[in-house]
Amino acid sequence: MKLPNDRLLLHLARDRRRAVDPDDVYFLEATGQTTLVRLRSSRRLRDTRTLGDLVPLLSPFGVVRVHRNHAVNVRHVLDVRRRGGEADWEVKLEPPVNRVLPVSRMYLKKLWAAFGES
Repeated sequence: MKLPNDRLLLHLARDRRRAVDPDDVYFLEATGQTTLVRLRSSRRLRDTRTLGDLVPLLSPFGVVRVHRNHAVNVRHVLDVRRRGGEADWEVKLEPPVNRVLPVSRMYLKKLWAAFGES
C-alpha cells in the first residue's frame, strides 16, 4: 500500500515518530524486538517494531527480506553474488552505504522475484 505522500513514519519511541522517504532506506537489521533502519546518510534509526512488522510496510517501496536478520531495498543493490565459492549468496549495496549482507537460501527466491527473475 503506497502512502499518499510517499513518506513512512518510523516509530523511534512510544511517543516519537520520524517521517522518512522510503527510497532513502537502504537496509533493515533486526536487533531483538527492534529494528535498525539504515538510511542513505550514515544515520541509523532504531524503530521499536520488529523486522517482521516493518518489511510488509516497506515492501511496496522495494524492500525485500533476504535473511532472518536483514531486509534490503532492491533499488540500492549493486551486486548479487556467491559468497566465497559457497552455495550461499550475498548482496552488496551501492554507495554511500557499501555494506555486504548475507542472503539465506530460504529468502533467495524472494530476492530473485524482486528483480523479475524466477
